[in-house]
Amino acid sequence: MAKAPTHAGLAELIENASWFAEEMTQKFRDPKSPPVACKEGCYWCCYQNVGITAPEAFRIVRFVMSDIAADLRAGVLERLHRLDQKVRGSSQLSRAKMHVPCAFLHEGRCTVYAVRPLACAEATSYDADSCKRAQRIGFPFGAVIHEKARLIAYLAVQRGLLDGLRDALPAADCAPLELTSAVVQVLKTSDAEELWLNGGNVFSGAQLIREPEKGC
Repeated sequence: MAKAPTHAGLAELIENASWFAEEMTQKFRDPKSPPVACKEGCYWCCYQNVGITAPEAFRIVRFVMSDIAADLRAGVLERLHRLDQKVRGSSQLSRAKMHVPCAFLHEGRCTVYAVRPLACAEATSYDADSCKRAQRIGFPFGAVIHEKARLIAYLAVQRGLLDGLRDALPAADCAPLELTSAVVQVLKTSDAEELWLNGGNVFSGAQLIREPEKGC
């Protein structure tokens, strides 16, 4: 992002980030590592806040508005606005304890899987039963063991993406965002991407709420 950021540049940035994270995962995966239990139709992990960046939110909205069939899109949009009213401003723990699924789920499958956030693409597990148990108790830290290579690669790319955005766009709000609320903000803001690129306040109330650190 050495040049002045553009809509096309942001789209390319997040595409490259997703590609690179997957490439690094495959490169460094231990061939002796057991297979993950994740498969189509398994969505125990889809009951919690998801941290994303602004470019990811723009990418998802573009996909929803142009690549999803109109009847399916209507349901997604309705669920998004309904879920946003419930979860906006909630912490990870309080969100998880609501036991309410992601608005993008339809009949147990992700409608935006092709452009899912980096955080979603990273989430893996060796044991579906541990995910089921974690979903019931609010996904406490350590409840699910993630594939190591994927965890390291995706977290590194997420960190690099955030740092790069902050360096390239000092006027923009590059704070981590919560998936549902961020997407809703983009949907209801005219020229959201252009406004954000120019330092406008697009994501008011959509920031990801971190759990307070426990004292020693």
